[in-house]
Amino acid sequence: MQEARITVAGGYSPGANRLARGIPTRLVFERNEASRCSEELLIPAFGLQQSLPQGELITVEFTPTEIGTFAFTCGMRMLRGEIVVS
Repeated sequence: MQEARITVAGGYSPGANRLARGIPTRLVFERNEASRCSEELLIPAFGLQQSLPQGELITVEFTPTEIGTFAFTCGMRMLRGEIVVS
């Protein structure tokens, strides 16, 4: 299992997350802001949509099967990050 921890506070940190193809993945998000924009997480390439309550650790799990760069955004698509799979 590979894991990345991502903080949400005016954006995603880190903004780019490198993962290996074919290995189960756990992304742990911690939202440290009250902005309504960041209440929802979208990772379209992996069919993921998740609410991000403020101050909680939220885990999403998937296995990247394709090589490439895949965007993740807030529900309003204003905050942007990426998953780089190699």
